Amino acid sequence: MGLSLSAALAFAVTAVLTLTLRPLALRLRITDKPGGRKQHIGEIPLVGGIAMFIGTLVAAVTAVQTTGLWTLLVPAALLVIVGVIDDRYNIGVSARLAAQTCAVLIMMIGGGPYLRDIGDPFGTGRLGLGILAIPGSVLVALSVINAFNFIDGIDGLAASMALIGLAAAGLATGLGAPAVSVAAMACGAILGFLLFNFPAFRNRPLRTFMGDAGSTLLGFVVVWFALSICQGADRSMSPVAALWFALMPLSDFFSCFVRRVARGKMPLHAGREHFHYVLMRAGLSGRQVLAVLLAFSVLYAAVGLIGARNRLPDWALFAPWFTLLASQSFIIRGLAVHLRHRRWRASQIVVEMPASVTATHSLMRRSRPLAARQRNGQGHPVGAGGSRSERPSVRL
Repeated sequence: MGLSLSAALAFAVTAVLTLTLRPLALRLRITDKPGGRKQHIGEIPLVGGIAMFIGTLVAAVTAVQTTGLWTLLVPAALLVIVGVIDDRYNIGVSARLAAQTCAVLIMMIGGGPYLRDIGDPFGTGRLGLGILAIPGSVLVALSVINAFNFIDGIDGLAASMALIGLAAAGLATGLGAPAVSVAAMACGAILGFLLFNFPAFRNRPLRTFMGDAGSTLLGFVVVWFALSICQGADRSMSPVAALWFALMPLSDFFSCFVRRVARGKMPLHAGREHFHYVLMRAGLSGRQVLAVLLAFSVLYAAVGLIGARNRLPDWALFAPWFTLLASQSFIIRGLAVHLRHRRWRASQIVVEMPASVTATHSLMRRSRPLAARQRNGQGHPVGAGGSRSERPSVRL
């Protein structure tokens, strides 16, 4: 089956399942309820993750070549099952981390991709991890998985970032690479879900969330695909180039992690330090925040695409990537300060305008009696050249 057919099948299955599973989710209370950080109205079904997984699974098992896909599908199934349980019962951070670690270990032990080296980020030659390959792979995978979980705070954000990253990485790899078929299936499934989640064309009564099952699934798919194309002898790109396709989720994760640790808080607990909350507090709507953050994602994915296609040196890609990873929080917060300043200036103009209008209105009212005194009972002007006292009175 070709890439387009695989993507179309995943799209159709995901869209149909999202519609089909909504009533069941409402009945089983697998829903997201408003309150606290969650400002939506009513209970929203959390079936996007299940639908995307089954859509990808159906497309994968009908593909001509499925060699090695079980190292993706089995761990992904574990993450989705645990994610659904968490969406329903809120099992806690420790249980989620344990499940994510098990999923990554299953992928590697089963012969799937893992992080053997990190490329040549310093221009000194390729840096192999040796005995640190397994713990390094787990650390990187957990970071990416939780980064997509963190960024899933407004409609369409996490799914769109995964879509942008997978599509750009697939284009950089080349359509002939075996792993690209997985990216195509995943992109089709994501698009099928976005019909019910992306603000531009979702039907509000059918609004659906992906839940933790979906966000962890997307993070794991991104990890699996990235490791598949940037590791081994037949790699399609360097590990450093692959980092650009997940820069926005990783920078949000890095920023929140550092801030929470510095304040003595648990780094993986929920909070309001994420980029989307910062911009929304600055006065942007959800759609505006989505547009801003996706613009950054497209820009960074384009850099990764250009770097991978042109085989730019790793050190030339790593230096700006690391700089942006560390400074993206300051960029977002600087933008938020600018937006708040603009909103304050606009409010000052609005406050000053009624005062000037009131003064003008008062002046007009004070001038009306004078104008009235200058006219006689018949409405004719009185005074110089026109008063009745200066005209001869003629009686007949």
